[in-house]
Amino acid sequence: MTIQAVKTALRRAMAQRARALSPDYRARASAAICRELLALPELEAAPAVFGFFPAPLEPDVAPVLRELLHRGKTLTLPRCVSPGVMEARRVRDLSALVPGAYGLMEPPADAPLIPWGMLSFALIPCVAAGRQGGRLGHGGGYYDRFLAWAPGDLAAALVCFSALVTQEIPMGELDIPVPLVVTEEGVWRKGVLRP
Repeated sequence: MTIQAVKTALRRAMAQRARALSPDYRARASAAICRELLALPELEAAPAVFGFFPAPLEPDVAPVLRELLHRGKTLTLPRCVSPGVMEARRVRDLSALVPGAYGLMEPPADAPLIPWGMLSFALIPCVAAGRQGGRLGHGGGYYDRFLAWAPGDLAAALVCFSALVTQEIPMGELDIPVPLVVTEEGVWRKGVLRP
């Protein structure tokens, strides 16, 4: 079985697990994840942050985005521009977001483009995460390309419900592990959970 076939099967299983999570669990876990994110020293030190506006099955990180704006950080969100390719566009108000690719909320076309090299921290969504920072995405390659293009010193965190964290995610040659995995139970750093 190829690594792509293994990932496809795991993606289906984890998506089914995500759909089974109760609204109460999602709300409580999302609030805890937001607290964990805002306590990260890497995020506190970052002047420019690449975030994401959550899809329905993802942790609700909108409170973090609002707080980053309140703190005066440069906040960027992805705008999909072609298959597998996204740009970082500056956001000053979440109410300005518009439905974009795949129905996800994203910055409008006239939002300022921020070069990847100006980013200092990234929040990265996933279908599931491995404890060592392996990421299982939706299969479009958007974040794989982003991580390949991002500056080498970019700090980054996968944002994931603990129910969707596994021992390991199969990694191909082009997959780049992410240094931090933030869940409602704490932060995984190099495979060790620090509550």
